[in-house]
Amino acid sequence: MKMRLNLSELPTFANVQIDSDAVIFSLSDGRTITIPLVWSKLLSVASTEQRTNFTISAYNVFWDDIDEIIGVENVLFGKNLYL
Repeated sequence: MKMRLNLSELPTFANVQIDSDAVIFSLSDGRTITIPLVWSKLLSVASTEQRTNFTISAYNVFWDDIDEIIGVENVLFGKNLYL
């Protein structure tokens, strides 16, 4: 059984960058985690404009144009957790 941490136990998003192959997440605890675009079917087929049009909250990154959300839990614990 997978246990979920309380949000207060998780680092928050400090910054997000997109390159041609990956999404780079900078976290409030100093870590930088890179995930390949192919982990998100929606991001992998999105245009460059759609990929770069996102909003960051403390615990989620939203791509409203393509209806994609990636949470800090996904970034920390792997692509199969909530994607």
